[in-house]
Amino acid sequence: MQTYQIEAISEGIAYGKAINVHHNFIIKDSLCSNTILEQQRFKKATSQVIDDLVKLQSSEMYQDEDFINVHIMILKDPTLYTQVDELIESKRYFAEKAFDEVISKYIKQFESADSFYLQERDLDFKDIRNRVLQHLNQNYFKDVDADKIILVCDELYPSLLMEYKHNVAGVISRNGGPTSHGAILCKAREIPYILSDAKINDGENIVIDSRLKCMYVGASEEIISEYHNIKKEIKENRKIDDFSKYKIKIMANVSNNDDIKKVMEYNMYGVGLYRTEFIFMNLNRPLSYEEQYEIYSEAIDSLNGKCVTFRTFDIGDDKQLPYLNVSRKGIDNYKNNRMLFADQVRAIMNANKYSNIKIMFPMIESIEEFKYLRDWTLKIKRESLNDSYVKIGMMLETKQALEHLDDFKDIDFMSIGTNDLTSELYNLNRNELTNYEKYLDDLVLNLKKVVEHCKTYNIELSICGEIAGIPEISSKLYEIGFREFSVSTSNAKSVNVAIKKCLNIK
Repeated sequence: MQTYQIEAISEGIAYGKAINVHHNFIIKDSLCSNTILEQQRFKKATSQVIDDLVKLQSSEMYQDEDFINVHIMILKDPTLYTQVDELIESKRYFAEKAFDEVISKYIKQFESADSFYLQERDLDFKDIRNRVLQHLNQNYFKDVDADKIILVCDELYPSLLMEYKHNVAGVISRNGGPTSHGAILCKAREIPYILSDAKINDGENIVIDSRLKCMYVGASEEIISEYHNIKKEIKENRKIDDFSKYKIKIMANVSNNDDIKKVMEYNMYGVGLYRTEFIFMNLNRPLSYEEQYEIYSEAIDSLNGKCVTFRTFDIGDDKQLPYLNVSRKGIDNYKNNRMLFADQVRAIMNANKYSNIKIMFPMIESIEEFKYLRDWTLKIKRESLNDSYVKIGMMLETKQALEHLDDFKDIDFMSIGTNDLTSELYNLNRNELTNYEKYLDDLVLNLKKVVEHCKTYNIELSICGEIAGIPEISSKLYEIGFREFSVSTSNAKSVNVAIKKCLNIK
């Protein structure tokens, strides 16, 4: 057994068998035991991709697109099948690795070409690579002889966690930061996520212990059993205190209904941020009104009367949906996808049987944008003949909104999204946000202005960015007037301790 020092992104203890992940897909480095099965898996995956393309071609939007014919032609090329089959047969590669090796050779050839036409073919092969690997990955963990998986990757993508959520016990990546969306998902699901460049082989027993800032590679069954008991003991001591008499609320950031179980288990006040975009990321099509209504109703019922703030889908940057072409977050998402927005708002409104929800718009830059979305939301509410009470507010997370704070007076609530706000204010990427000492004092001054503004105009205020879950920073936020903190459930206990210290409670 080897011991490595690690940097913890998402705290916790995890144990399981290592699986190496390449890029955004699972590509197994180990040898397969059934070459015929792998060849069949590859043929089935390519057939599924061809079927998908044919269906796409039949739609009015894509019927004149030549690229679909090109992709189908490439996927039907017998040379591709021969090369993949040979690698599976001769080297006992799993289908994912054999296909990736073959397609990558084509991609490298076209990448260096001078011809624009050939460069376009490079994009075709990359697209085909993604489509085929996505189908090959769909049932991946059914083949893994382990209940708990430790993913080992260069960088963690949200889609990986979304697709394999029931098996992932921990994540090890070589690159990443605490405010990446992969990290946010790990924190919400209490999946330990660490940074390490250690060489780890598939199938090795791994133990992650963020308390000791270490990782054990090749751990014995006795050590794993010991950590199983430690995890059980920690879980039994997760409940937080009730600060309602002090008008303080510790709420949760969640990404799906499974996370809500922890909200109830830990006695949190409610949900301060439900990131609805993540419920869309399991499918290659939009969720219908009926499907969304069922999800939101289940969330509200599970909370048993506790409040919940639903953020309308926030797509862009590293969060993408396969059926939406979005590069920039904000109001254009909704204007360009009107039916999806209308279905979401209607589903949330109609699920609001206890009148305990809030609807929050992300990436607002001006009061005009907010009023446009608020009026549209209320119009949908009227058309649905819905008479439930709902509060409508915004995430304050853009530099432009902060600079024009005085314009935002007629608004029910604000929630500070410090990840994007800090990135814009100080021109930092998400992986650089951990250098708090460089900008924290100035950020606190800016946030104090927001606290004073909200007090003046009787606007409810909370903070839901990742820094709210850091105890020494949550103490500073309490000092300048914040009383509502929405954090990952994994950080709830540490914030609870910080608040008790501020209140001088033992």
